Amino acid sequence: MASDRTHFVFVIETGFTMQAFSSAIEVLRVARKLGADDFAYQVAALDDAPVAASNGISVLPDCPISDLPRHTIVVIVSGAGADRTTNPDLIAKLRLWNRQGHPIWAISSGVVRLAQAGLADGARVAAHWEDITYLKEHHPEVEISTRLFIGDARHPTCSGGGAASDLMLDFLSRSGRTELVEEIASRLMIDGVRDGRLSQSLPEQMRYATANKTVFAAIRLMEANTFDALSILEIARRLDISQRQLERLFNAEFGKTPAIVYAKLRLGEARQEVLAGRRPLIDIALDYGYQPRQFSKSYRKVFGLLPSDDRKANQPPVS
Repeated sequence: MASDRTHFVFVIETGFTMQAFSSAIEVLRVARKLGADDFAYQVAALDDAPVAASNGISVLPDCPISDLPRHTIVVIVSGAGADRTTNPDLIAKLRLWNRQGHPIWAISSGVVRLAQAGLADGARVAAHWEDITYLKEHHPEVEISTRLFIGDARHPTCSGGGAASDLMLDFLSRSGRTELVEEIASRLMIDGVRDGRLSQSLPEQMRYATANKTVFAAIRLMEANTFDALSILEIARRLDISQRQLERLFNAEFGKTPAIVYAKLRLGEARQEVLAGRRPLIDIALDYGYQPRQFSKSYRKVFGLLPSDDRKANQPPVS
């Protein structure tokens, strides 16, 4: 095998997520089809036997677990339930591969195994929202992100599903293969290459951790009115409480006023459209009830940079 090849070995365990697994591999497959034969991939499992994914389909490993090629990038793929099971043999392997200098990636609930092996301590990882509660409770030393993926890290991670293809496309871009990225996305019918700073679509109950029914109801009103914003007074009126009482409740829950939470929620929604890069910034500003100059000022106050600069950041250079 040529020493300059980039060789991936996907390590799967029972119940792994097929979509995340195939999304990553399909990017590499198409890259090779387009001539990038310096990329290679194989599949491994602990006992070298077929492994059933969460959908019941089995995959046959083709790389002996005890004989990984040198400089292999190990990609651990797990699925729902990794937080409820132990896999000491896999944890031991991850620690061994790390000591041997293998780069280790984690996609989907593979992030859980990465944390259990102690390899994510002090690091920021992109975790699927189903794994966030477990990671926060059992691995507080790991910094959890709701981003789709984090590629520029010692251990690249992604939240799972289709984000695995985004992580792999980002890797190709960082590897200087930008000419391939859009072509691969087109062939796989991927609607553009998503920016890693985009957040997952979280279920409503996870967006704001609060057991206070009044605060939660207020947040639901805010989420339902991101375009045509309600006044804080109107929100309080609909909840049959005073504005002052609503402000006290928000300060107790989040240490912020309802107005600040509402602004961040609206701008957070707007940022997803800014990063997606499909619509003019002026249209996004007007949709969310801002004049362009006001939008830029508020956006920079919350995110630290102008929307135009935010959109440009991390975009692949034009070759």
